[in-house]
Amino acid sequence: MELAQQIRTLRLKQGLSQDELAAAIYVTRQTVSNWENDKTYPDLESLILLSEHFDISIDELLRGDVALMKKIAQDDAKNIRQFCQASLVMVALAAIFFIALTYAWTDPFPHGGLTKGIVAGLFVFAPLYGLGLYFALKVERIKHRHNLVTYQEIVAFVDKAQEPDACEDHLFTRKYPIVSMIVKLALAACAGAVGGLLLYKLL
Repeated sequence: MELAQQIRTLRLKQGLSQDELAAAIYVTRQTVSNWENDKTYPDLESLILLSEHFDISIDELLRGDVALMKKIAQDDAKNIRQFCQASLVMVALAAIFFIALTYAWTDPFPHGGLTKGIVAGLFVFAPLYGLGLYFALKVERIKHRHNLVTYQEIVAFVDKAQEPDACEDHLFTRKYPIVSMIVKLALAACAGAVGGLLLYKLL
């Protein structure tokens, strides 16, 4: 993005080192280095401090980055919705198949004191559970890679739109940590239920 070069150019124009700029806007030198190397993107508060320090507007500081940020934010929000839905579906299917097979097929299994239904249920449960976990991890990677909430805050700020919490897309990303928690709890609950049932059968 253009902001990386902008920060570097403005810093050098003032004759500042990365350490000096970092101290002036209350971040670490590594943070400034990551910005200038386009590894991370400043949050809204840091952008405001940068614009004040360099005495330029947010619009001028961001230049052509807003359109790209808007597209990234929209794409990431769409992907997060899809991956969250897929994760929940996989977990639900895993639980349904396991429970159904466990109660429908009660013939004893030759080993371990289990039934054939439990063994068959585990074979179905494991890949579905794995897919659910995979989709949940995909969501975490998107958040880590693109910092979706930060992008949408910046887009809203520059476009003079509603506050992030009042916009539908921003509301979703603000609420996403709760969705993430629900997904993780559902995964943990299913794993705990299967583990508990196995222990009960084995003991």
